[in-house]
Amino acid sequence: MVVFVLGALAGALVTNMVHQQRVESLIKGETKSTREFIVRRLNLELHLDAAQQEQLRAIVQETHDEIKNLRRQFRPQTEEILARSQEKVRAILRPDQREKYEKIVAERRKKRENGENSR
Repeated sequence: MVVFVLGALAGALVTNMVHQQRVESLIKGETKSTREFIVRRLNLELHLDAAQQEQLRAIVQETHDEIKNLRRQFRPQTEEILARSQEKVRAILRPDQREKYEKIVAERRKKRENGENSR
């Protein structure tokens, strides 16, 4: 029984952390290297000339900016969902586990804030 409970707890923590990472990566958006990868990949497949490559870079950048703005609009709702998820995880934890969990959450929040400030 103890093994089952520990397994469920570990699963819940891992699921919550993975969920947070995915949401954070969606909020942050893609990187410049990802955008360049898209241009390189299409260039290899389509043999674009220099002018087409520049136009494609502009299109990819514009698309990225639009998606980034959309993500910003949904950020408050995303944060609310994460907060509810964290509360659910806290509810299943013992006090000693909760203390460790709070440290994990604080570290994730700090990384997320530092990532936002560096953009």
